[in-house]
Amino acid sequence: MKLVTSFVPPAGRIAPYLAGSLWSIALVAAVCSILLLLAGYQLRAERAELGQRLAQLASQEIQPPADMLPREQLIVLRQQVQVLNSLTGAVGQPLSTLLARLEKLTPDGVWFVNLQHRPREGETKLLVEAERAELLTAFMERLEQSKMFTQVLLTRQAQRADGSHRAIQFEIQLREQS
Repeated sequence: MKLVTSFVPPAGRIAPYLAGSLWSIALVAAVCSILLLLAGYQLRAERAELGQRLAQLASQEIQPPADMLPREQLIVLRQQVQVLNSLTGAVGQPLSTLLARLEKLTPDGVWFVNLQHRPREGETKLLVEAERAELLTAFMERLEQSKMFTQVLLTRQAQRADGSHRAIQFEIQLREQS
């Protein structure tokens, strides 16, 4: 009786497939390394050319545009524009500032249907809509508590239905603080 012990199972039928896949992996790795080597040589050549262009651009003097005003005249012009803007009598804030503030005050579930902004008069008229009246009431309370507006008036309230979708609309008139 002869005992044979083998701790490694024989490769058997998968040996050719295993060898083929290892050769394929080695071939792909060789091709990738050749491509990376070629790309490195190309980048090294481009780096030398870009270094020359950078040195050339650094040696050039930058000329300001011929039609540019001196700094002192720009400051004077800016002050004159501010004086003219103050004479127009604009009471309210710019639309972008108003929208940013309204965004913070608007609860989820409330959306704007229409907005009319008159900065000279300091008035804004909003048409807002929600599925529940409580959301619009909460929005009006936030507007009143924000201290950005001296007057928050509900001018109109209506219900709108589109098929199965029902919504409540509020028209709110706001007067901004001066």
